[in-house]
Amino acid sequence: MMKNKYIVASIAIMLAIFIVVLYVLPQWGVTNRAQGQSYVTDVFDQSRVTTVDITIDENDFAKMLANPLDEEKMYSADIVVNGEKVENVGIRTKGNMTLSSVAQMEDSERYSWKIDFDNYVDEQNLHGLKKLNLNNNYTDPSLMREYLSYTLMQKMGIPTPAFSYMYVTINGKEWGLYLGVEAIEETFLDRSFDNSRGDLYKPDGVGSDLKWISDNIKDYTGINLKTNKDTKDQSELIEMLDAINHGGDIGKYLDVDEMLRYFAVNTAVVNLDHYQGSLKHNYYLYEENGVFSILPWDYNMSFGGFGVGGMGGGGGKPGEAGQQNDAGKQAANKANPQQAAGGAAQGEQAAKPNANQAAATKAGNAQNNMQRGKFPGGGGGMADMAANFMSEDNINFSITTPVSGTTLEDRPLLNALLSNDEYRAKYNEYLQEIATNYFTEEYMGTMTADIANLITPYVEKDPTKFYTTEQLKESVSGEKSLVQFAVKRSASILAQLSGELVVEANTTGGMGGPGEMPQMGDGQNQGNWQPPQMGDGQNQGNMQPPQMGNGQNRGERPPMGAGGPGSRTAAANQGYSMTTIMEISTFIVILIVGIVYAFFYKRRRS
Repeated sequence: MMKNKYIVASIAIMLAIFIVVLYVLPQWGVTNRAQGQSYVTDVFDQSRVTTVDITIDENDFAKMLANPLDEEKMYSADIVVNGEKVENVGIRTKGNMTLSSVAQMEDSERYSWKIDFDNYVDEQNLHGLKKLNLNNNYTDPSLMREYLSYTLMQKMGIPTPAFSYMYVTINGKEWGLYLGVEAIEETFLDRSFDNSRGDLYKPDGVGSDLKWISDNIKDYTGINLKTNKDTKDQSELIEMLDAINHGGDIGKYLDVDEMLRYFAVNTAVVNLDHYQGSLKHNYYLYEENGVFSILPWDYNMSFGGFGVGGMGGGGGKPGEAGQQNDAGKQAANKANPQQAAGGAAQGEQAAKPNANQAAATKAGNAQNNMQRGKFPGGGGGMADMAANFMSEDNINFSITTPVSGTTLEDRPLLNALLSNDEYRAKYNEYLQEIATNYFTEEYMGTMTADIANLITPYVEKDPTKFYTTEQLKESVSGEKSLVQFAVKRSASILAQLSGELVVEANTTGGMGGPGEMPQMGDGQNQGNWQPPQMGDGQNQGNMQPPQMGNGQNRGERPPMGAGGPGSRTAAANQGYSMTTIMEISTFIVILIVGIVYAFFYKRRRS
């Protein structure tokens, strides 16, 4: 009888431990996790401009500047963020087109930087942050495109990296105003998802369009696995690709609602340096328990900065074929008008180098650098894309077939979602929510004015800036401001939703430029088209967003981590994930069974 009491007592103790593990420890975990990941507020404080002071060996820095395209080479440095020092961190240049563009400039070394806190010291971090990106805002005179896009993603409940403005110095020299952005890696996943142990992918290259190639993961060389590289067979990815390409049950493999919100935002801000454009990159996929989400990344060319159809408004190196308004090409044409006249014979002669061309190309390079860095208007090259962001092609970018430089069929993830009537209707609802709640003159005007007030003093003293303070001011107010882009884009979205405006997608490749006018409903032409009239005679530009309880606009979702509908981070921050709880529970059960077995075994022997 006594032995039975011991057994019962032991089981009771184990059950008590189980209850503690299940209910008490998760609450304790909330505190620990919050303390371990306080970087969202401590490092990315959006109420101020964070100071980032980098100290690196002068010889190492010279090597890095001499070989900026060697992105794989890390150098050791010390960093001080708002007075808090972290020693022996890794630093390197980062970027794709922006990196190569700045590398070609003769008068700028304003690269974007990646800071890796635990590159040399394992598990070293800054309030939980392990990797920090410092983005140089190239091609963006407003310095706000990426900030506004990430904000909108947060408002729509998309897991979004933390971000804020940062003023950088390197070895005591001012390097200017940057946008600091949290890297999407394990730390981000831990605060954003219930299960942070899933597979993270960054597609860029072969297979990044997500078209079916085969059931062999090795054929998808451009779908780059970032986590679990040694333990996963990536069968979940193959199953998802099979479903979206072959009419499978996509709801089984996709977080459909999250993706619809994501693509609604991306379409609204006309972000085409992306999956929806010709380059099919700048996005992440995250697999959680077999279900995939899509994550936002790299928005410096949103708000029409990339151009419908491709790299609008120039692009490429000075003098490169096809760049009609490239300064280098114009200078070359002036130097040799016979070559500029065209024709096969002249084209052959143009291929031969001569002194005039060399001088003209150099002059064009210098002119492009000046236009990139100091003067409004632009004149070709990647930085000039921003000058054409108010084009009709951008304002009226199709919401029905929201791709550019490609076809919807060649983007099977988006095609599979929008081919479902129920999903398309929800996507349209999210577009309407964005158009009526966020792309208003009041909302965008207030947000851009607040940002401008915060960063203008830093822009004024920035010695490496690509654009002038005056260009920043023009981006906030006036006919060619981001505010007016949003207002006109909102009107276009609402007109397309109502059927008043019909827009065919621009599926041609190339470098963009002016396109044909979209077809209007009711026989209207673009020149006479007016924004749709709203209730009480208001048009979209003057419409006030409806006020909801607690001061929130309808549909506005709290930023990630603040709770509320659509916030996955809220669930993720409730201590341990369900997976962890299940593992602990299994361990407790096994322990109980073991104790019971031990008592019975002892009883039998006695």
